[in-house]
Amino acid sequence: MNWFKSLKKRFSNNKLKSHLDTQENLILLACVPLFIVNIITFLLTDISGYLIAFILIILFILCCFVFIASKNNAAYQIRTLSNLIESMIDGDYSLRGRLQTNPAFQELLNLINNLANTLSKHKIEAKESRLLLERIMEQMDAMVLATDEQGMVVMANASASKLILGNEENINQISLTSIPVGAIIAKADTGIIEFNQSQLNGEHFLFKESFLSEGKQHQLYLLTNAERLLMEKERNAWQSLLRVLSHEMNNSLTPISAISQTLQKKLKRSLSTPESSVNNESLLEGINIINERADSLSSFIASYSQLSHLPKPHVTDFNLLSIMKNTAALFSGSQIKILVGDEIRVKADKSQFEQVLINLFKNAIEAMSTSNEKVITISYTCDSQWQHISITDNGSGIANVENLFIPFYTTKKQGSGIGLALCRQIMFNHNGLIKLHNKLDEKLKITGVEAVLSFPTE
Repeated sequence: MNWFKSLKKRFSNNKLKSHLDTQENLILLACVPLFIVNIITFLLTDISGYLIAFILIILFILCCFVFIASKNNAAYQIRTLSNLIESMIDGDYSLRGRLQTNPAFQELLNLINNLANTLSKHKIEAKESRLLLERIMEQMDAMVLATDEQGMVVMANASASKLILGNEENINQISLTSIPVGAIIAKADTGIIEFNQSQLNGEHFLFKESFLSEGKQHQLYLLTNAERLLMEKERNAWQSLLRVLSHEMNNSLTPISAISQTLQKKLKRSLSTPESSVNNESLLEGINIINERADSLSSFIASYSQLSHLPKPHVTDFNLLSIMKNTAALFSGSQIKILVGDEIRVKADKSQFEQVLINLFKNAIEAMSTSNEKVITISYTCDSQWQHISITDNGSGIANVENLFIPFYTTKKQGSGIGLALCRQIMFNHNGLIKLHNKLDEKLKITGVEAVLSFPTE
């Protein structure tokens, strides 16, 4: 718009006055000498003084008319150009110049009309592109916002407005650094950031980039949930691996199981014949072991297949307390304290949520096998974005936090390594989170484990 402003200056009042003054001087230079020559000519001829005076008056009137008409025409042309340009500066490209008798001026008007058509087309295209961009941004899970050179928020999509700005109506009056989460984002560099705030929790990837808008420096922030991206890639990798393992191992286990069962039947018939010299009991025992291992491996593969065949959650609204009590009744041998209100509604897949609770309760009870007092405590908190369910025990704690959610990995003798991986997959499908960490006392000694399940409020 700078060239527009400079163009407008050319047609400002000072410029207009200068142009008209120049035109007036040119007309005077043409009329005054002609007027003087006529006076001298009339004086040298034998003409009546009254006639000379009449002719001079007529010539003077004609000169004044030419002078005024030329001045008004020039002022009209300049005002027309000034109005057209000023309307374009204000963003109105609907005005057009009318047809003129002056060819030179008409050519200039045609150029300005074409410029207005071009700018109007560009304005419509820019508005359509902006609307499309805004719609795309509103549908993004990533949080996108921009600030001006003073750090005031000038733009934010729905995710950023909800999780960072707290759904404030007038975002243009918010300073990003005045918000705890915003201050962390503003000070951080591009990369992974871990948040532990009520609005944001977990690892997120931050992208920062500066840009110019209306000649002023602005800052763009794009924040995505790194945990969800990594979990999705990890889940896809494990699913591919599990499908291959299931196919290959089942190809071997199916004939082994069939052959072992056939041999088992033959050996049983052989045992009924006393003359047999073969140690049928030893062979039968070996075949039984083969059959048992085959069944065990089949069960092992079936449990891990749950990860790749987990159905989509059928979300319903149910009372959290009733689910807690029903699940706790399955573990009557342990003390489970439920510190939850009478009516707390949760939107989730009821059966899958129960499976998560069963796995966590089972892990907690196994972790408290050496404890004198076995107590599981369940509590509930809620904020504007999340519902948090905390399950704590007083067991021996987590031995290896890094491999906590990796399938196939377990520290238990009879464990399959499926429980926590399945829990995280279920929470992921609910757009939720699951976090486990050791509880420490003042001496940094492990006093148990806390598992936190987080569901979005909407």
